[in-house]
Amino acid sequence: MNDLEKKTRILVVDDEPALVELVAYNLRAHGYAVTIATNGQEALAHARIDPPNLIVLDLMLPKLPGLVVAQRLKDSELTRQIPIIMLTARSENTDQLAGFEAGADDYIAKPFSMDLLLARVEAVLRRSSRSLSGMNDGPLTLGPIRVDLASFEAWNDGTKLQLTATEMRILAGLIASGGRVMSRRDLIGAAMGPGVTITERTIDVHVTSIRRKLKHNADIIQTVRGVGYRAVERSAATTDADSDRSPS
Repeated sequence: MNDLEKKTRILVVDDEPALVELVAYNLRAHGYAVTIATNGQEALAHARIDPPNLIVLDLMLPKLPGLVVAQRLKDSELTRQIPIIMLTARSENTDQLAGFEAGADDYIAKPFSMDLLLARVEAVLRRSSRSLSGMNDGPLTLGPIRVDLASFEAWNDGTKLQLTATEMRILAGLIASGGRVMSRRDLIGAAMGPGVTITERTIDVHVTSIRRKLKHNADIIQTVRGVGYRAVERSAATTDADSDRSPS
């Protein structure tokens, strides 16, 4: 194995030549191996042929928008677990929520400092390579739901769930809490780690996506008004649903 193969590999996708070269230069200066793509179709090809450890992905791309690229990556077994940091000039909450719902792990609005980008890259890589603290002793089970962070797989009634990495950690955090209520801020810390500047509404987006994938078992995750979320057995969920749960 050569030195390049040993390095953490990052795919940088942006159609602004000056910016993409600047980002690539700084990442390489910090020891990362960098591949560049300038449109969405090229990004998908690179990710599928040689999956990187992380993708820095612009939202506004020619040929294929960044949101579509992210969704296709997360829909593929080969590329689903690759963390994505989205770069975009659009910083409205709706754009951020769309990015996270498409599977982004972090979101940086342009213009940004290289120090900020490097810090986010390190944080996303760190949390993508570790299991949740205190949750690595074995699979977590709650009724028909089973989550194994060692293999990063989850099942619903024996059917494998197609979860993003962040969704996996949120579901694991809720199950591991043993029915206790977790605030949105707690879930951000558990799923994404410290220093991640996202809104608490982002957690609602992820929970909505998890519930949709759980289908008829969605009521296992309850909303506790004004506080956050908890995961309970279906019998308890059925009993308490009217008093505790509200749409996220």
